Amino acid sequence: MKKMIHVFAAVIVLSVSGYAFAGAGHSHGASEPVSKEQVTERAAAVKQQLVNSEQIASSWAEASRGKAEQRSTSAGKLWVVQFANPDSASEDKANLYVFVDEYGNPVGANHSGKM
Repeated sequence: MKKMIHVFAAVIVLSVSGYAFAGAGHSHGASEPVSKEQVTERAAAVKQQLVNSEQIASSWAEASRGKAEQRSTSAGKLWVVQFANPDSASEDKANLYVFVDEYGNPVGANHSGKM
């Protein structure tokens, strides 16, 4: 009987011990908003990735440094970084807008500026 009590107590202790390691003090990713400069750098990387994957023309690689502004959308606060390309073949595609969330994750890109 005494041995059974020890086994039962050990099972309870081992089953509860997992909770000792859970809780606050660890991270599951970026949790602080990024700065305007960081957003601009990440948007430039997205622009370059679009050029490398040939989703936009190679002339965008030389496009001017983007200007960033923050907008409130139905998806929350988003940074919108606008790049201008005066060498664009069509006027309606002379601007590229890259959307980045407040934590620096790219959300999308288009030529209209509408999310």
